[in-house]
Amino acid sequence: MRTTRPSLTGVYKNQTPAEREIKAEVVARPDRAGRVAMPFWTTATAKKQLRLLAAEEETTQQALLTEALNALFKSRGKPPVA
Repeated sequence: MRTTRPSLTGVYKNQTPAEREIKAEVVARPDRAGRVAMPFWTTATAKKQLRLLAAEEETTQQALLTEALNALFKSRGKPPVA
């Protein structure tokens, strides 16, 4: 049996756009300040291997990808800014 989810239509009904913006800033994650998302496509095998490597090294996929991006920059003579 499929249940219906409640509608979010009225959630911001009584808020001005400025109030919604303030609320979004409060909820934003501080660890993402100054960062942007950079999605890309890869193989399922590479994704699984990255996940397993992160688990083996007790770190995050984010940390491994940041390390890899900085290594790429260094190998091309650029400063590591990731």
